Amino acid sequence: MVGIEDQLITLLYLLAIATVVGVVSARRERIQYTTGLIVTGLLISVVGSPVDVELTSDFILLVLLPILIFNEAVNIDPRGFRENLVPILALAVPGLLVSIAIVAVVSRFLFGFPLVIAILFGVIIMPTDPVSVLATFDDIGAPERLAILVEGESLLNDGVSIVVYSSVLAIILEAESAGVALGEMYTHGRFLWDVGIGITVAVVGGALVGAVAGYIATELIAFADDSLTTIVVSVGLAYGVYVFLDVLGSSGVIGTLTAGIFLASPSGATELPPTSHFTLENVWEYAAVIANTIIFVAIGIVTPIALQVESVGHVLAAIVLVFFARAVVIYPLVELLNRWLVDSIPRSYQHVLTWSGIHASVSIALILGVSETGAISDPLVAQLSAMVIGVAAFTLLVNGSTMGRLLDRFEIGQRTPPQELYESLVGRLHGVDAALDTAERLREGDEISESVFEDVTAVYRRERAELEAALESLLDRYPDVRRHEERLGTRRILVAEHRAINEAIQRGDISGDVGDRLLDDVKAKLDHVLTDEWTVTEPTPTDFTPYWRQELEGVPLDDGIAKIQTGTSRPDDGTGSEDR
Repeated sequence: MVGIEDQLITLLYLLAIATVVGVVSARRERIQYTTGLIVTGLLISVVGSPVDVELTSDFILLVLLPILIFNEAVNIDPRGFRENLVPILALAVPGLLVSIAIVAVVSRFLFGFPLVIAILFGVIIMPTDPVSVLATFDDIGAPERLAILVEGESLLNDGVSIVVYSSVLAIILEAESAGVALGEMYTHGRFLWDVGIGITVAVVGGALVGAVAGYIATELIAFADDSLTTIVVSVGLAYGVYVFLDVLGSSGVIGTLTAGIFLASPSGATELPPTSHFTLENVWEYAAVIANTIIFVAIGIVTPIALQVESVGHVLAAIVLVFFARAVVIYPLVELLNRWLVDSIPRSYQHVLTWSGIHASVSIALILGVSETGAISDPLVAQLSAMVIGVAAFTLLVNGSTMGRLLDRFEIGQRTPPQELYESLVGRLHGVDAALDTAERLREGDEISESVFEDVTAVYRRERAELEAALESLLDRYPDVRRHEERLGTRRILVAEHRAINEAIQRGDISGDVGDRLLDDVKAKLDHVLTDEWTVTEPTPTDFTPYWRQELEGVPLDDGIAKIQTGTSRPDDGTGSEDR
Protein backbone atom coordinates (compact mmCIF):
# COMPACT_ATOMS: atom_id res chain seq x y z
CA MET A 1 0.00 0.00 0.00
CA VAL A 2 2.86 2.35 0.83
CA GLY A 3 4.28 1.84 -2.66
CA ILE A 4 0.99 2.83 -4.24
CA GLU A 5 0.71 5.90 -2.02
CA ASP A 6 4.22 6.97 -3.03
CA GLN A 7 3.37 6.58 -6.69
CA LEU A 8 0.19 8.65 -6.29
CA ILE A 9 2.11 11.38 -4.47
CA THR A 10 4.69 11.41 -7.28
CA LEU A 11 1.94 11.62 -9.90
CA LEU A 12 0.20 14.51 -8.10
CA TYR A 13 3.57 16.27 -7.73
CA LEU A 14 4.24 16.03 -11.49
CA LEU A 15 0.72 17.21 -12.33
CA ALA A 16 1.07 20.17 -9.95
CA ILE A 17 4.28 21.20 -11.73
CA ALA A 18 2.52 20.81 -15.09
CA THR A 19 -0.38 22.97 -13.87
CA VAL A 20 1.96 25.84 -13.01
CA VAL A 21 3.73 25.51 -16.38
CA GLY A 22 0.39 25.34 -18.17
CA VAL A 23 -0.88 28.53 -16.53
CA VAL A 24 2.34 30.40 -17.35
CA SER A 25 2.45 29.18 -20.98
CA ALA A 26 -1.22 30.06 -21.44
CA ARG A 27 -0.60 33.62 -20.23
CA ARG A 28 2.66 34.04 -22.17
CA GLU A 29 2.40 32.76 -25.74
CA ARG A 30 6.18 32.76 -26.27
CA ILE A 31 6.59 29.93 -23.75
CA GLN A 32 5.74 26.61 -25.36
CA TYR A 33 4.11 24.11 -23.01
CA THR A 34 6.41 21.16 -23.75
CA THR A 35 9.53 23.34 -23.60
CA GLY A 36 8.34 24.82 -20.31
CA LEU A 37 7.90 21.34 -18.86
CA ILE A 38 11.42 20.17 -19.68
CA VAL A 39 13.01 23.47 -18.52
CA THR A 40 11.11 23.37 -15.22
CA GLY A 41 12.16 19.77 -14.70
CA LEU A 42 15.81 20.65 -15.33
CA LEU A 43 15.63 23.55 -12.85
CA ILE A 44 14.15 21.25 -10.23
CA SER A 45 16.95 18.78 -10.93
CA VAL A 46 19.53 21.53 -10.22
CA VAL A 47 18.02 22.72 -6.93
CA GLY A 48 16.87 19.26 -5.83
CA SER A 49 13.41 17.71 -5.91
CA PRO A 50 11.43 17.40 -2.64
CA VAL A 51 9.75 14.29 -4.05
CA ASP A 52 11.68 11.28 -5.30
CA VAL A 53 10.82 10.83 -8.98
CA GLU A 54 11.81 7.54 -10.57
CA LEU A 55 11.32 6.60 -14.21
CA THR A 56 11.41 2.97 -15.30
CA SER A 57 11.60 1.41 -18.73
CA ASP A 58 8.40 -0.60 -18.21
CA PHE A 59 6.46 2.47 -17.06
CA ILE A 60 7.32 4.36 -20.24
CA LEU A 61 7.02 1.44 -22.69
CA LEU A 62 4.03 -0.40 -21.18
CA VAL A 63 1.99 2.37 -19.56
CA LEU A 64 2.66 5.63 -21.41
CA LEU A 65 3.77 4.61 -24.91
CA PRO A 66 0.52 2.74 -25.83
CA ILE A 67 -1.40 5.93 -25.01
CA LEU A 68 0.82 8.06 -27.25
CA ILE A 69 0.78 5.56 -30.13
CA PHE A 70 -2.98 4.97 -30.02
CA ASN A 71 -3.77 8.68 -29.79
CA GLU A 72 -1.70 9.43 -32.89
CA ALA A 73 -3.30 6.48 -34.70
CA VAL A 74 -6.93 7.52 -34.10
CA ASN A 75 -6.23 11.18 -34.93
CA ILE A 76 -4.04 10.75 -38.01
CA ASP A 77 -5.66 11.10 -41.43
CA PRO A 78 -5.88 7.46 -42.63
CA ARG A 79 -6.13 8.45 -46.29
CA GLY A 80 -3.10 10.71 -46.04
CA PHE A 81 -1.19 8.01 -44.16
CA ARG A 82 -1.92 5.45 -46.88
CA GLU A 83 -0.98 7.87 -49.66
CA ASN A 84 2.38 8.57 -47.99
CA LEU A 85 3.05 5.04 -46.76
CA VAL A 86 5.95 4.45 -49.18
CA PRO A 87 8.11 7.37 -48.00
CA ILE A 88 7.10 6.75 -44.38
CA LEU A 89 8.19 3.10 -44.59
CA ALA A 90 11.38 4.03 -46.42
CA LEU A 91 12.34 6.54 -43.72
CA ALA A 92 11.25 4.36 -40.79
CA VAL A 93 12.82 1.04 -41.82
CA PRO A 94 15.81 1.23 -44.22
CA GLY A 95 16.38 4.89 -43.33
CA LEU A 96 16.46 4.12 -39.61
CA LEU A 97 18.71 1.07 -40.07
CA VAL A 98 21.22 3.03 -42.16
CA SER A 99 21.31 5.85 -39.60
CA ILE A 100 21.88 3.29 -36.83
CA ALA A 101 24.76 1.84 -38.85
CA ILE A 102 26.30 5.29 -39.31
CA VAL A 103 26.08 6.03 -35.59
CA ALA A 104 27.55 2.61 -34.76
CA VAL A 105 30.53 2.95 -37.12
CA VAL A 106 31.38 6.49 -36.02
CA SER A 107 30.86 5.65 -32.32
CA ARG A 108 33.47 2.91 -32.44
CA PHE A 109 36.15 5.42 -33.40
CA LEU A 110 34.76 8.52 -31.68
CA PHE A 111 33.93 7.01 -28.28
CA GLY A 112 35.89 3.74 -28.40
CA PHE A 113 32.76 1.56 -27.97
CA PRO A 114 32.89 -2.16 -28.79
CA LEU A 115 30.88 -2.95 -31.93
CA VAL A 116 27.82 -4.37 -30.18
CA ILE A 117 27.71 -1.42 -27.73
CA ALA A 118 28.07 1.00 -30.64
CA ILE A 119 25.11 -0.68 -32.38
CA LEU A 120 23.11 -0.60 -29.15
CA PHE A 121 23.82 3.13 -28.78
CA GLY A 122 22.64 3.76 -32.35
CA VAL A 123 19.45 1.79 -31.76
CA ILE A 124 18.70 3.67 -28.55
CA ILE A 125 19.45 7.19 -29.79
CA MET A 126 17.87 7.24 -33.29
CA PRO A 127 14.09 6.68 -32.73
CA THR A 128 12.25 10.01 -32.95
CA ASP A 129 9.55 11.62 -30.82
CA PRO A 130 8.04 14.63 -32.62
CA VAL A 131 5.46 15.67 -30.01
CA SER A 132 6.65 19.26 -29.57
CA VAL A 133 7.23 19.56 -33.34
CA LEU A 134 3.66 18.52 -34.09
CA ALA A 135 2.39 20.98 -31.49
CA THR A 136 4.17 23.72 -33.44
CA PHE A 137 2.65 22.39 -36.66
CA ASP A 138 -0.83 22.70 -35.15
CA ASP A 139 -0.19 26.24 -33.92
CA ILE A 140 0.93 27.64 -37.28
CA GLY A 141 -1.14 25.41 -39.58
CA ALA A 142 1.67 23.49 -41.29
CA PRO A 143 0.69 21.43 -44.37
CA GLU A 144 -1.08 18.20 -43.51
CA ARG A 145 1.26 16.11 -45.64
CA LEU A 146 4.34 17.36 -43.79
CA ALA A 147 2.75 16.52 -40.44
CA ILE A 148 1.82 13.03 -41.67
CA LEU A 149 5.37 12.37 -42.89
CA VAL A 150 6.92 13.46 -39.58
CA GLU A 151 4.33 11.70 -37.44
CA GLY A 152 4.18 8.50 -39.51
CA GLU A 153 7.95 8.09 -39.59
CA SER A 154 8.14 8.55 -35.82
CA LEU A 155 5.41 6.01 -35.11
CA LEU A 156 6.94 3.31 -37.30
CA ASN A 157 10.58 3.86 -36.39
CA ASP A 158 9.67 3.54 -32.69
CA GLY A 159 8.39 0.04 -33.41
CA VAL A 160 11.38 -0.93 -35.54
CA SER A 161 13.92 0.43 -33.07
CA ILE A 162 12.37 -1.47 -30.15
CA VAL A 163 12.58 -4.72 -32.16
CA VAL A 164 16.25 -4.15 -33.04
CA TYR A 165 16.98 -3.10 -29.45
CA SER A 166 15.48 -6.33 -28.13
CA SER A 167 17.59 -8.39 -30.55
CA VAL A 168 20.85 -6.62 -29.63
CA LEU A 169 20.17 -6.76 -25.90
CA ALA A 170 19.29 -10.47 -26.14
CA ILE A 171 22.66 -11.12 -27.79
CA ILE A 172 24.50 -9.29 -25.00
CA LEU A 173 22.61 -11.14 -22.26
CA GLU A 174 23.09 -14.51 -23.97
CA ALA A 175 26.84 -13.97 -24.26
CA GLU A 176 27.05 -12.82 -20.66
CA SER A 177 25.14 -15.85 -19.34
CA ALA A 178 27.33 -18.20 -21.40
CA GLY A 179 30.49 -16.44 -20.19
CA VAL A 180 31.94 -16.05 -23.67
CA ALA A 181 32.87 -13.18 -25.93
CA LEU A 182 30.21 -11.89 -28.32
CA GLY A 183 32.35 -12.65 -31.35
CA GLU A 184 32.44 -16.33 -30.41
CA MET A 185 28.64 -16.62 -30.46
CA TYR A 186 27.51 -14.34 -33.27
CA THR A 187 28.86 -13.56 -36.70
CA HIS A 188 27.86 -10.41 -38.56
CA GLY A 189 25.78 -12.51 -40.94
CA ARG A 190 23.83 -14.22 -38.19
CA PHE A 191 23.22 -10.91 -36.43
CA LEU A 192 21.86 -9.29 -39.59
CA TRP A 193 19.70 -12.34 -40.27
CA ASP A 194 18.20 -12.30 -36.76
CA VAL A 195 17.49 -8.58 -36.95
CA GLY A 196 15.97 -8.88 -40.44
CA ILE A 197 13.70 -11.75 -39.39
CA GLY A 198 12.74 -9.86 -36.22
CA ILE A 199 11.75 -6.73 -38.13
CA THR A 200 9.77 -8.70 -40.74
CA VAL A 201 7.86 -10.69 -38.11
CA ALA A 202 7.24 -7.58 -36.03
CA VAL A 203 5.93 -5.45 -38.91
CA VAL A 204 3.86 -8.14 -40.64
CA GLY A 205 2.67 -9.89 -37.49
CA GLY A 206 1.95 -6.66 -35.67
CA ALA A 207 -0.01 -5.24 -38.61
CA LEU A 208 -2.10 -8.42 -38.98
CA VAL A 209 -2.94 -8.69 -35.28
CA GLY A 210 -3.69 -4.98 -35.09
CA ALA A 211 -5.96 -5.11 -38.16
CA VAL A 212 -7.97 -8.08 -36.85
CA ALA A 213 -8.32 -6.57 -33.38
CA GLY A 214 -9.22 -3.18 -34.86
CA TYR A 215 -11.91 -4.76 -37.03
CA ILE A 216 -13.49 -6.57 -34.06
CA ALA A 217 -13.38 -3.42 -31.93
CA THR A 218 -15.00 -1.38 -34.74
CA GLU A 219 -17.87 -3.86 -35.01
CA LEU A 220 -18.41 -3.85 -31.22
CA ILE A 221 -18.42 -0.07 -30.95
CA ALA A 222 -20.67 0.37 -34.00
CA PHE A 223 -23.09 -2.24 -32.63
CA ALA A 224 -23.24 -0.69 -29.14
CA ASP A 225 -23.29 2.94 -30.36
CA ASP A 226 -22.51 4.14 -26.85
CA SER A 227 -19.81 6.58 -25.71
CA LEU A 228 -18.90 4.68 -22.54
CA THR A 229 -18.56 1.43 -24.47
CA THR A 230 -16.35 3.25 -26.98
CA ILE A 231 -13.94 4.28 -24.22
CA VAL A 232 -13.82 0.82 -22.61
CA VAL A 233 -13.31 -1.04 -25.90
CA SER A 234 -10.66 1.39 -27.14
CA VAL A 235 -8.65 1.13 -23.90
CA GLY A 236 -8.82 -2.66 -24.07
CA LEU A 237 -7.82 -2.54 -27.73
CA ALA A 238 -4.81 -0.25 -27.22
CA TYR A 239 -3.32 -2.04 -24.24
CA GLY A 240 -4.50 -5.53 -25.21
CA VAL A 241 -2.84 -5.48 -28.63
CA TYR A 242 0.32 -3.85 -27.28
CA VAL A 243 0.84 -6.27 -24.38
CA PHE A 244 -0.19 -9.34 -26.41
CA LEU A 245 2.36 -8.61 -29.13
CA ASP A 246 5.01 -7.60 -26.60
CA VAL A 247 4.65 -10.97 -24.84
CA LEU A 248 4.95 -12.75 -28.20
CA GLY A 249 8.13 -10.82 -28.97
CA SER A 250 6.51 -8.93 -31.84
CA SER A 251 5.97 -5.17 -32.15
CA GLY A 252 3.29 -3.81 -29.87
CA VAL A 253 3.87 -0.37 -31.41
CA ILE A 254 3.06 -1.55 -34.96
CA GLY A 255 0.06 -3.53 -33.74
CA THR A 256 -1.39 -0.67 -31.69
CA LEU A 257 -0.79 1.77 -34.53
CA THR A 258 -2.59 -0.48 -37.04
CA ALA A 259 -5.48 -1.14 -34.65
CA GLY A 260 -5.97 2.57 -34.00
CA ILE A 261 -5.90 3.51 -37.68
CA PHE A 262 -8.29 0.67 -38.49
CA LEU A 263 -10.66 1.75 -35.72
CA ALA A 264 -10.70 5.41 -36.75
CA SER A 265 -11.23 4.83 -40.48
CA PRO A 266 -14.22 3.24 -42.25
CA SER A 267 -13.83 -0.51 -42.76
CA GLY A 268 -16.09 -1.80 -45.47
CA ALA A 269 -19.74 -1.27 -44.59
CA THR A 270 -18.92 -0.50 -40.95
CA GLU A 271 -18.21 3.03 -39.79
CA LEU A 272 -18.14 4.41 -36.26
CA PRO A 273 -21.10 6.60 -35.35
CA PRO A 274 -20.14 10.30 -35.24
CA THR A 275 -20.62 10.51 -31.45
CA SER A 276 -18.37 7.48 -30.88
CA HIS A 277 -15.73 8.88 -33.22
CA PHE A 278 -15.82 12.22 -31.42
CA THR A 279 -15.50 10.53 -28.03
CA LEU A 280 -12.64 8.36 -29.24
CA GLU A 281 -10.54 11.26 -30.53
CA ASN A 282 -11.11 13.52 -27.54
CA VAL A 283 -10.58 10.99 -24.76
CA TRP A 284 -7.30 9.73 -26.23
CA GLU A 285 -6.09 13.25 -26.94
CA TYR A 286 -6.59 14.17 -23.28
CA ALA A 287 -4.86 10.97 -22.18
CA ALA A 288 -1.90 11.74 -24.47
CA VAL A 289 -1.55 15.23 -22.99
CA ILE A 290 -1.28 13.73 -19.50
CA ALA A 291 1.20 11.05 -20.68
CA ASN A 292 3.43 13.59 -22.41
CA THR A 293 3.23 15.88 -19.41
CA ILE A 294 4.48 13.15 -17.10
CA ILE A 295 7.29 12.17 -19.50
CA PHE A 296 8.62 15.67 -20.14
CA VAL A 297 8.57 16.79 -16.50
CA ALA A 298 10.11 13.51 -15.33
CA ILE A 299 12.85 13.61 -17.98
CA GLY A 300 13.90 17.03 -16.74
CA ILE A 301 13.86 16.04 -13.08
CA VAL A 302 15.80 12.78 -13.49
CA THR A 303 18.45 14.36 -15.74
CA PRO A 304 21.74 14.04 -13.79
CA ILE A 305 23.10 17.59 -14.19
CA ALA A 306 26.47 16.79 -12.60
CA LEU A 307 26.97 13.84 -14.93
CA GLN A 308 25.97 15.97 -17.91
CA VAL A 309 28.56 18.59 -17.01
CA GLU A 310 31.20 15.91 -16.49
CA SER A 311 30.39 14.30 -19.87
CA VAL A 312 29.80 17.52 -21.81
CA GLY A 313 32.33 16.62 -24.50
CA HIS A 314 30.73 13.25 -25.22
CA VAL A 315 27.23 14.77 -25.10
CA LEU A 316 28.09 17.47 -27.63
CA ALA A 317 29.77 14.92 -29.91
CA ALA A 318 26.68 12.68 -29.67
CA ILE A 319 24.39 15.59 -30.60
CA VAL A 320 26.45 16.36 -33.71
CA LEU A 321 26.64 12.66 -34.63
CA VAL A 322 22.88 12.15 -34.35
CA PHE A 323 22.10 15.11 -36.62
CA PHE A 324 24.79 14.07 -39.07
CA ALA A 325 23.43 10.51 -39.32
CA ARG A 326 19.87 11.78 -39.82
CA ALA A 327 20.82 14.33 -42.48
CA VAL A 328 23.04 11.89 -44.39
CA VAL A 329 20.10 9.48 -44.64
CA ILE A 330 17.15 11.81 -45.27
CA TYR A 331 18.42 13.98 -48.14
CA PRO A 332 19.72 11.20 -50.46
CA LEU A 333 16.89 8.82 -49.57
CA VAL A 334 14.14 11.37 -50.24
CA GLU A 335 15.76 12.48 -53.50
CA LEU A 336 15.86 8.83 -54.57
CA LEU A 337 12.21 8.37 -53.61
CA ASN A 338 11.22 11.49 -55.56
CA ARG A 339 12.16 9.70 -58.78
CA TRP A 340 9.21 7.32 -58.29
CA LEU A 341 6.78 9.25 -56.10
CA VAL A 342 3.81 10.84 -57.86
CA ASP A 343 3.76 13.60 -55.26
CA SER A 344 7.43 14.45 -54.68
CA ILE A 345 8.70 15.70 -51.31
CA PRO A 346 10.02 19.29 -51.64
CA ARG A 347 13.47 20.23 -50.37
CA SER A 348 11.93 22.49 -47.71
CA TYR A 349 10.10 19.46 -46.28
CA GLN A 350 13.40 17.56 -46.21
CA HIS A 351 14.93 20.29 -44.03
CA VAL A 352 12.00 20.01 -41.62
CA LEU A 353 12.21 16.20 -41.55
CA THR A 354 15.88 16.44 -40.61
CA TRP A 355 15.30 19.02 -37.89
CA SER A 356 12.25 17.17 -36.51
CA GLY A 357 14.53 14.43 -35.14
CA ILE A 358 13.65 14.86 -31.46
CA HIS A 359 14.89 11.86 -29.46
CA ALA A 360 13.06 11.67 -26.14
CA SER A 361 10.64 9.18 -24.56
CA VAL A 362 11.54 5.95 -26.38
CA SER A 363 15.27 6.65 -26.20
CA ILE A 364 15.03 7.35 -22.46
CA ALA A 365 13.01 4.16 -21.93
CA LEU A 366 15.52 2.02 -23.83
CA ILE A 367 18.57 3.32 -21.94
CA LEU A 368 16.71 2.77 -18.66
CA GLY A 369 16.06 -0.80 -19.83
CA VAL A 370 19.78 -1.35 -20.37
CA SER A 371 20.53 -0.04 -16.88
CA GLU A 372 17.87 -2.26 -15.31
CA THR A 373 19.18 -5.46 -16.91
CA GLY A 374 22.71 -4.96 -15.59
CA ALA A 375 24.09 -6.38 -18.84
CA ILE A 376 26.68 -3.60 -19.22
CA SER A 377 29.22 -2.30 -16.71
CA ASP A 378 28.17 0.67 -14.58
CA PRO A 379 30.71 3.16 -15.98
CA LEU A 380 29.66 2.37 -19.56
CA VAL A 381 25.96 2.60 -18.67
CA ALA A 382 26.59 5.96 -17.02
CA GLN A 383 28.34 7.25 -20.14
CA LEU A 384 25.57 6.02 -22.44
CA SER A 385 22.89 7.46 -20.13
CA ALA A 386 24.57 10.87 -20.05
CA MET A 387 24.76 10.96 -23.85
CA VAL A 388 21.20 9.74 -24.44
CA ILE A 389 19.64 12.09 -21.86
CA GLY A 390 21.80 14.96 -23.13
CA VAL A 391 20.65 14.44 -26.71
CA ALA A 392 17.03 14.16 -25.53
CA ALA A 393 17.20 17.39 -23.53
CA PHE A 394 18.96 19.27 -26.34
CA THR A 395 16.55 18.20 -29.08
CA LEU A 396 13.51 18.91 -26.92
CA LEU A 397 14.74 22.38 -26.00
CA VAL A 398 16.41 23.48 -29.23
CA ASN A 399 14.61 21.64 -32.05
CA GLY A 400 11.18 21.95 -30.50
CA SER A 401 11.48 25.64 -29.74
CA THR A 402 13.03 26.64 -33.09
CA MET A 403 10.79 24.63 -35.40
CA GLY A 404 8.43 27.57 -35.87
CA ARG A 405 11.27 29.81 -37.07
CA LEU A 406 12.46 27.09 -39.45
CA LEU A 407 8.98 26.84 -40.98
CA ASP A 408 8.87 30.63 -41.32
CA ARG A 409 12.32 30.62 -42.94
CA PHE A 410 11.08 28.31 -45.70
CA GLU A 411 7.59 29.90 -45.80
CA ILE A 412 5.88 26.66 -44.84
CA GLY A 413 2.41 26.97 -43.39
CA GLN A 414 2.26 30.76 -43.54
CA ARG A 415 -1.36 31.83 -43.91
CA THR A 416 -2.94 35.20 -44.46
CA PRO A 417 -6.26 36.09 -42.76
CA PRO A 418 -8.19 35.37 -46.01
CA GLN A 419 -6.52 31.94 -46.22
CA GLU A 420 -7.45 31.18 -42.61
CA LEU A 421 -11.02 32.27 -43.34
CA TYR A 422 -11.07 29.99 -46.39
CA GLU A 423 -9.94 27.02 -44.28
CA SER A 424 -12.54 27.74 -41.60
CA LEU A 425 -15.33 28.00 -44.18
CA VAL A 426 -14.28 24.79 -45.93
CA GLY A 427 -13.87 22.99 -42.62
CA ARG A 428 -17.32 24.04 -41.48
CA LEU A 429 -18.76 23.03 -44.85
CA HIS A 430 -17.38 19.52 -44.34
CA GLY A 431 -19.03 19.42 -40.92
CA VAL A 432 -22.38 20.58 -42.26
CA ASP A 433 -22.29 17.99 -45.06
CA ALA A 434 -21.48 15.25 -42.54
CA ALA A 435 -24.41 16.38 -40.37
CA LEU A 436 -26.80 16.30 -43.33
CA ASP A 437 -25.58 12.84 -44.37
CA THR A 438 -26.04 11.54 -40.83
CA ALA A 439 -29.54 12.99 -40.61
CA GLU A 440 -30.40 11.31 -43.91
CA ARG A 441 -29.19 7.94 -42.63
CA LEU A 442 -31.16 8.35 -39.41
CA ARG A 443 -34.32 9.09 -41.38
CA GLU A 444 -33.79 6.11 -43.66
CA GLY A 445 -33.37 3.90 -40.60
CA ASP A 446 -36.56 5.31 -39.01
CA GLU A 447 -34.50 6.59 -36.07
CA ILE A 448 -35.95 10.10 -36.31
CA SER A 449 -39.33 11.27 -37.51
CA GLU A 450 -39.88 13.11 -40.77
CA SER A 451 -40.84 16.33 -38.98
CA VAL A 452 -37.70 16.30 -36.82
CA PHE A 453 -35.60 15.56 -39.91
CA GLU A 454 -37.06 18.55 -41.75
CA ASP A 455 -36.58 20.88 -38.78
CA VAL A 456 -32.96 19.85 -38.22
CA THR A 457 -31.87 19.77 -41.84
CA ALA A 458 -33.53 23.09 -42.64
CA VAL A 459 -31.10 24.81 -40.26
CA TYR A 460 -28.10 23.05 -41.80
CA ARG A 461 -29.25 23.76 -45.35
CA ARG A 462 -29.51 27.47 -44.60
CA GLU A 463 -26.05 27.43 -43.06
CA ARG A 464 -24.69 25.55 -46.08
CA ALA A 465 -26.11 28.17 -48.45
CA GLU A 466 -24.50 30.92 -46.37
CA LEU A 467 -21.15 29.10 -46.38
CA GLU A 468 -21.20 28.63 -50.15
CA ALA A 469 -22.07 32.29 -50.70
CA ALA A 470 -19.26 33.37 -48.37
CA LEU A 471 -16.79 31.10 -50.16
CA GLU A 472 -17.70 32.46 -53.58
CA SER A 473 -17.38 36.03 -52.32
CA LEU A 474 -14.01 35.23 -50.74
CA LEU A 475 -12.67 33.56 -53.90
CA ASP A 476 -13.83 36.50 -56.06
CA ARG A 477 -12.21 39.09 -53.81
CA TYR A 478 -8.91 37.31 -53.13
CA PRO A 479 -7.40 35.78 -56.30
CA ASP A 480 -4.53 34.15 -54.34
CA VAL A 481 -7.04 32.11 -52.34
CA ARG A 482 -8.78 31.05 -55.56
CA ARG A 483 -5.44 30.02 -57.06
CA HIS A 484 -4.73 28.01 -53.92
CA GLU A 485 -8.06 26.18 -54.25
CA GLU A 486 -7.45 25.61 -57.96
CA ARG A 487 -4.01 24.14 -57.27
CA LEU A 488 -5.45 21.80 -54.64
CA GLY A 489 -8.17 20.67 -57.01
CA THR A 490 -5.74 20.24 -59.89
CA ARG A 491 -3.41 18.21 -57.70
CA ARG A 492 -6.23 15.84 -56.67
CA ILE A 493 -7.30 15.45 -60.31
CA LEU A 494 -3.74 14.70 -61.46
CA VAL A 495 -3.25 12.15 -58.67
CA ALA A 496 -6.49 10.47 -59.80
CA GLU A 497 -5.14 10.44 -63.39
CA HIS A 498 -1.94 8.79 -62.24
CA ARG A 499 -3.87 6.17 -60.26
CA ALA A 500 -6.16 5.37 -63.20
CA ILE A 501 -3.23 4.91 -65.61
CA ASN A 502 -1.48 2.66 -63.09
CA GLU A 503 -4.61 0.53 -62.76
CA ALA A 504 -4.86 0.27 -66.56
CA ILE A 505 -1.27 -1.02 -66.66
CA GLN A 506 -2.03 -3.59 -63.95
CA ARG A 507 -5.11 -4.82 -65.84
CA GLY A 508 -3.12 -5.13 -69.04
CA ASP A 509 -5.22 -2.57 -70.90
CA ILE A 510 -2.04 -0.76 -71.94
CA SER A 511 1.55 -1.95 -72.13
CA GLY A 512 4.10 -1.02 -69.50
CA ASP A 513 6.31 1.14 -71.72
CA VAL A 514 3.38 3.21 -73.02
CA GLY A 515 1.96 3.47 -69.48
CA ASP A 516 5.29 4.70 -68.11
CA ARG A 517 5.41 7.50 -70.68
CA LEU A 518 1.86 8.54 -69.83
CA LEU A 519 2.72 8.48 -66.12
CA ASP A 520 5.77 10.66 -66.77
CA ASP A 521 3.50 13.26 -68.39
CA VAL A 522 1.21 13.34 -65.35
CA LYS A 523 4.18 13.62 -62.98
CA ALA A 524 5.58 16.53 -65.01
CA LYS A 525 2.29 18.39 -64.67
CA LEU A 526 2.06 17.54 -60.98
CA ASP A 527 5.57 18.83 -60.30
CA HIS A 528 4.64 22.20 -61.82
CA VAL A 529 1.41 22.38 -59.85
CA LEU A 530 3.26 21.67 -56.60
CA THR A 531 5.81 24.39 -57.29
CA ASP A 532 3.07 26.90 -58.18
CA GLU A 533 4.45 27.43 -61.69
CA TRP A 534 1.15 26.63 -63.36
CA THR A 535 -2.45 27.53 -62.76
CA VAL A 536 -5.63 26.03 -64.05
CA THR A 537 -5.87 28.80 -66.66
CA GLU A 538 -2.51 27.64 -68.05
CA PRO A 539 -2.59 23.85 -67.50
CA THR A 540 0.50 23.10 -69.61
CA PRO A 541 3.69 25.06 -70.33
CA THR A 542 4.32 26.23 -73.88
CA ASP A 543 7.39 24.03 -74.30
CA PHE A 544 5.71 20.83 -73.06
CA THR A 545 4.18 18.30 -75.46
CA PRO A 546 2.50 15.31 -73.78
CA TYR A 547 3.51 11.85 -74.94
CA TRP A 548 0.10 11.09 -76.46
CA ARG A 549 0.26 14.23 -78.61
CA GLN A 550 3.75 13.28 -79.81
CA GLU A 551 2.40 9.89 -80.87
CA LEU A 552 -0.63 11.52 -82.51
CA GLU A 553 1.59 13.74 -84.66
CA GLY A 554 3.45 10.72 -85.96
CA VAL A 555 0.35 8.85 -87.16
CA PRO A 556 -1.57 10.27 -90.20
CA LEU A 557 -5.29 10.51 -89.42
CA ASP A 558 -8.27 12.39 -90.87
CA ASP A 559 -8.87 16.13 -90.89
CA GLY A 560 -11.07 15.98 -87.77
CA ILE A 561 -8.13 14.86 -85.66
CA ALA A 562 -5.95 17.54 -87.24
CA LYS A 563 -8.49 20.19 -86.24
CA ILE A 564 -8.46 18.88 -82.65
CA GLN A 565 -4.65 19.17 -82.61
CA THR A 566 -4.75 22.79 -83.77
CA GLY A 567 -7.68 23.68 -81.53
CA THR A 568 -9.93 24.65 -84.48
CA SER A 569 -12.51 21.90 -84.17
CA ARG A 570 -16.12 22.75 -83.38
CA PRO A 571 -18.85 20.66 -81.80
CA ASP A 572 -21.12 18.75 -84.12
CA ASP A 573 -23.97 21.08 -85.11
CA GLY A 574 -26.36 18.20 -85.62
CA THR A 575 -26.40 18.41 -89.44
CA GLY A 576 -24.54 15.16 -89.82
CA SER A 577 -21.80 16.79 -91.87
CA GLU A 578 -19.06 15.67 -89.49
CA ASP A 579 -16.56 13.22 -91.08
CA ARG A 580 -17.08 9.65 -89.99
